[in-house]
Order: sequence, then structure tokens, then C-alpha cells
Amino acid sequence: MLEYLLANPWTALVAVLIGGIALIAGGEWLVRGASSVALGLRISPLVVGLTIVALCTSAPEMAVSFSSVLRAGAEGANDVADVAIGNVVGSNICNILLILGCCAMIRPLKAQELIVKRDFPVYVVIALATCALAFPFVKENGDRYFPQWLGIVFLLAFVAYEIVAIKQARRDENAAHMANVVDVVVPDAVPQGLSEPLREVAKKSQGAAVATTPEVAQDRAPVKTNWALAILQILIGLVALVGGARYFVDGSVTVARALGVSELVIGLTLVALGTSLPELTVSAVATYRNQIDVALGNVVGSCICNVVLILGGTLLLAPGGLALKTQTVFVDIPVMLVSGAIAAWFCLTDRKLERWEGAVLLLMQAGYAFYLVKFA
Repeated sequence: MLEYLLANPWTALVAVLIGGIALIAGGEWLVRGASSVALGLRISPLVVGLTIVALCTSAPEMAVSFSSVLRAGAEGANDVADVAIGNVVGSNICNILLILGCCAMIRPLKAQELIVKRDFPVYVVIALATCALAFPFVKENGDRYFPQWLGIVFLLAFVAYEIVAIKQARRDENAAHMANVVDVVVPDAVPQGLSEPLREVAKKSQGAAVATTPEVAQDRAPVKTNWALAILQILIGLVALVGGARYFVDGSVTVARALGVSELVIGLTLVALGTSLPELTVSAVATYRNQIDVALGNVVGSCICNVVLILGGTLLLAPGGLALKTQTVFVDIPVMLVSGAIAAWFCLTDRKLERWEGAVLLLMQAGYAFYLVKFA
């Protein structure tokens, strides 16, 4: 059916429509399943966004980049590199400028301290490293490229980040639990007039008794989760995301090629926007429901995953590495870096992304899209 739809640009538009619907539906199913699993495991909403949801909503980018490299023999290495790199860089630009901008326009996004002090800086450092690594590796013909071994470095960075994020989440959960225990303790219950050593003994005895009270026991009780339904939702969502990504991207590429659009612009715009639809859907719904941690964590976590996981994995699958065009080195990757730094600065100033700041991000997205259409 896919080959029939892509036979000409007009039927390819139908493939784009089918793929877009599958992406949105798949993202919704996958997020519901992932959130149920996270609640059952007692993981905080922020960690859900930074890990499970971010990984799941990055599945389209992974499918597009990996499949483009695996089909390199049929389409040509240069075009494949343009689509693969353009997909990652363009998706990150869309995530920061378009998705965060839209979410901030729905309601101001109050950022947790952890995102401001750890996750946003991590992404900015990764983007800065990507920008710096685009210059030193030059082929004999003068073209710049990312070497294949760089993929191992990116993947190791991804593993390290996930380990730190999960350990930090566990520490925060334990600290929150201890705070709940302290809140249950009634200070006046400690007898007055005792010496300091005796008061400490009384407090410890009281704290041990409180640790077994129904309030604390209920706080530590696992949330009931329908694991079979949650796993089924995740599997259906992943299938819909991967299939929808292929229909949307292949249809968009067919239409763009018929209009004479270059492969790099296709990767930076149509492919990047299409594969960012799950992040946009998830973050917009989460913001509307006032689940700001999920919205911000999804965007920042997806951006990190796109570079260190997806670009890293793509490089490992590409013998000889991926070639870089001049525009990618001097325009697109720097835009990815600057957009992330500006969004991080907005959140750092008052721990919140205001509506006017979201409007600034949307204007930057519009300006970048205009540049691509007009000059790229």
C-alpha cells in the first residue's frame, strides 16, 4: 500500500495524512502506557518525562535516522547523511522553539530546580560539543564529517546521563519520603523539661513508631497498575509511531522532491516536524493538564536523546561516518545550540518560561523556517 500511495505526489499526500494520524495516536497510547508503568514503579513525573516519555516520543526520529542509513546503498550516502543529521538537528530546533513556545503560550511553564541546574545545562553542553566536533574532522576533498567512532562516545554519554537521572530520582524520592515522615511527627508529643540527650532518645523512639503509621505506609504503598494493559499500550504506540513515521516522512519526501526541495531542507523541516509531532502532542496535552514536569522533561529529555542516542546510533550504523554540509556546520547546528541556550536562560532567570518568552521562541522558529525556505 505504501508503494501505491507514493507512486505520485498527490497520493503521497494521503500517506502524509495517514502517517500524521498514526503518529499522534501512537504517541498518545505510548505515553499512557509509559505513565502507567512509571506510576506503578513510583517514579516522579519529571523522571517519567526525562526518561520513559522522552525515549518513547523519540522513537520516530530513531526510526527515520536508522532506516535512512540502512537504505544508504539505494539512495546515496550524501542524501542519507543530510536526512539523518537534518532530522536530529531539525527535531531539536522544533522541540525547543516550536514545542516549548507553544506550551508556554498555553500556560507559563514553571521549571523545577533539577531541570534548570542539571538537564538544560547538560543539553547545552551536548549541543556545544556537537557544534565543536563539526569542525576538526575533514576528508581529503575538504568536506567535514562526523567519524563513526564518535557514535560510541555519544552512546556512552547517553548511558551515563540515564544512570545519573535515575539515581537522582531515587535520592529525591527517599528525601521526599523522609520529609513526609517528619511532617507526621508531632513536636509537642516530646515531653518538655527533659535534658538534651533524653529528648534525642524520645524523638528517635517517636520517629520509629511513626514510620509504621498508616499515613507513611500508605505513602510507600505501590500504585495499582494494570501491567498487561500498560505494556499493550506501549507496544501499540511504538508500532503506530514507527509506521506513522515512515508514511509521513516518505510521503513528505516524495512531495518535496517533486517540488524541487533539497534533501537537507527536507530533513530540517518536513522530516523534523513530522518526527516531532509526538513530542508536540505529549507536551501540549501535559501542559493543558498542568503536568509541567512531564512537558518540560519530555522536551529536554528528547533533545538529549536525539543527539547522544539517535545520532550516536546512526553514526555506528554508517561506515565512514556521516558527511556534513557547510550549511549544517555553520547554520543549523549553531541554531540548535543557540535555541537551547536561550530557552535555558529564560528558565534560569525566574525558574519559569513566561508567555512572552514562548512568543520569542515561536518567532525564532518562524525566522529559521523562513531562512530555510528562502535561502537554503
